[in-house]
Amino acid sequence: MKKTVILFIGILMISCNQEKNKKSKTNESVTELTEVMDNFDWLLGKWKRSNEEVGKETFENWDKKSNTEYVGASYTIQNGDTIYEEKFRLVKSSNNWSFKIELKGETKPSSFKMTSYTSQEFICENNALNYPNRKSDSPNKIKYWKNGDKLYAIISGKKIKLQFEYVKLK
Repeated sequence: MKKTVILFIGILMISCNQEKNKKSKTNESVTELTEVMDNFDWLLGKWKRSNEEVGKETFENWDKKSNTEYVGASYTIQNGDTIYEEKFRLVKSSNNWSFKIELKGETKPSSFKMTSYTSQEFICENNALNYPNRKSDSPNKIKYWKNGDKLYAIISGKKIKLQFEYVKLK
């Protein structure tokens, strides 16, 4: 009887240890997946808009400051003059990503909460009625994605929809 109890306890301990190892491997996989998904390095570099109006050139630049912050800037040139500028940041705070845009001359950036993302795309939205730059024609949704060697963006709202297509500069 003692041998049976000892054998039973031994089998039980081995079974519990195997289950613990399975859970540990699953947790490691989830951590690795999260780290891959929280990577927006596909944005990095200097980009030129390929679907810009004739006579204008628009550029967008992205840099990585840390694993939780990407910074960018966009500007449009016409007849040698800069006619439009904006700065933006993709930042992670309290486990949530946000896209913050600051137009030239504004004191406070507009903030868009990331609502979905994959390894090559993200969507950010701001549905608040009182965010700093809210106008009836202001955008409330920003979508970026990469397909092949091109970067795309759509900025949209109730009365606005702007589509951007960029090629990477060498």
